[in-house]
Amino acid sequence: MMKSDNKINIILTNESFEKGFSKLNKDGIKLSHFPMIKTKPAEQEINLFDINCIIFTSKNGVKYFFENKQINESKLDDKFFICIGKKTAQKLKEMGFDTSYVCKRNYSKFMAEEIKQNEVLSNKKCLLVQGSLSDNSLLNSLSSFSNTQKGVFYKTELIKNKYSELEKIIQNNDPYIIFTSPSSFDSFSNLYDPKKVKIVSIGNTTSSHITEKGFDTALTSGMQSFEGISDSLIAFLKENKEYELSEN
Repeated sequence: MMKSDNKINIILTNESFEKGFSKLNKDGIKLSHFPMIKTKPAEQEINLFDINCIIFTSKNGVKYFFENKQINESKLDDKFFICIGKKTAQKLKEMGFDTSYVCKRNYSKFMAEEIKQNEVLSNKKCLLVQGSLSDNSLLNSLSSFSNTQKGVFYKTELIKNKYSELEKIIQNNDPYIIFTSPSSFDSFSNLYDPKKVKIVSIGNTTSSHITEKGFDTALTSGMQSFEGISDSLIAFLKENKEYELSEN
């Protein structure tokens, strides 16, 4: 049941609606989706002949890697695949390939450390698959102990036009807005006033970016996943007496 008759408004800003957010579809919560970013393929010339290890850091990386024409014409059965997190590995499985090594931590800054400790890149030439907005921090870390190069397989663009319905929600309903990347926050802050909403972040990287931009977060998820941020937000709402479970 709800503490009041007003529904809690939660806004998702990632590109597509993910199943991990389904936990937020509860009685008394109004869940809306207004994408703040969009991705598209980036033309990437790559020869995989002497590459024997491919590193994925996101589901988008897997998606656009396999959409690349040169990749489709390449032999991949003998490649060593590394994925950051189970969701990325699951996406790779959907493309018909098993992950050779799954990094346990979802943060890329811990990924390089884990890979180094387990020596999984020994004697391998690697390709790091990333997007246009990724910085070189992971590449630099991996390159310090391995033969790794970076390939940009997709572009991330910010949404440039306002959603009139979202403006109404912001003005009238004091919503919680979930950001799953720094770019989604940048897109939102270009069009709307972040001070008029309650900011929820998927993890420390996104929260740090938001803080650097001069804004505060109401909540940072303890787990960097869609399920994790959903659980964290429900617990937060209960703790603040905004949402209560029915006894029935």
